[in-house]
Amino acid sequence: MTDMTSWQHIIRNIGNVMIPPQCPSCHQVVSSDGICGECWSRLKTITTPACVQCGRGFDFDAGVSRCGQCLTQPPDFDRGIAAIRYNAMSKRLILGLKYAGRHDMTPILGRMMANQGASLLHQADWIVPLPLHWTRHFTRGYNQSAELARAAIKAAGVSPKTYRPDLIRRSKRTENQGHKTRQQRRHNMRGAFRLHADNACVKGATILIIDDVLTTGASLSSAARCLKAGGAKEVAVLVVARVG
Repeated sequence: MTDMTSWQHIIRNIGNVMIPPQCPSCHQVVSSDGICGECWSRLKTITTPACVQCGRGFDFDAGVSRCGQCLTQPPDFDRGIAAIRYNAMSKRLILGLKYAGRHDMTPILGRMMANQGASLLHQADWIVPLPLHWTRHFTRGYNQSAELARAAIKAAGVSPKTYRPDLIRRSKRTENQGHKTRQQRRHNMRGAFRLHADNACVKGATILIIDDVLTTGASLSSAARCLKAGGAKEVAVLVVARVG
């Protein structure tokens, strides 16, 4: 342990004594940075069997690798993993990060993503956070997908050189996706992303897109189409939570 690391460890311990770490959901004091046992029990991890393309968990093993939706209307990304199901507890954590600036939740959610999606993180040539339009980024002050991507990369022990938030940009300010049908979401996201001018590194690459929640996959599909149009070999997605 280096001297700097030792000092950081000491300072952190002093801080924990003065201001004990709390569960980001219920604010109960916990022994270390994380979620208390009661709140943790309300988070539902998505385990196999699950759809290999969109990450939707199966209620039972039917001997298939893709869900009915991906078989009939496949998304434009090739593989997908979600760490947990989107329920009342995960919603509270994600919305806290997304809209309330609760960055204390980022390492926790990043570890969940790293635990479930280690294979995707380690296989990716480039890891790309789903970008926000610049107006939303300016208003919010940060991109929650970028925060999650950095946390997942760190938790998984992946080289930070794989982090490439510059590969694509959001060129169109889209309407809020809430309360839209699957078809409306797809139409809303059409042409929403553009490759940056220098896209040579995209060609032949395996790229992983990071986001917070996957509902219909319209936003992630739009980004995947953009990357594949630029020559990406494969595009996978890793999200904190999966709706449905």
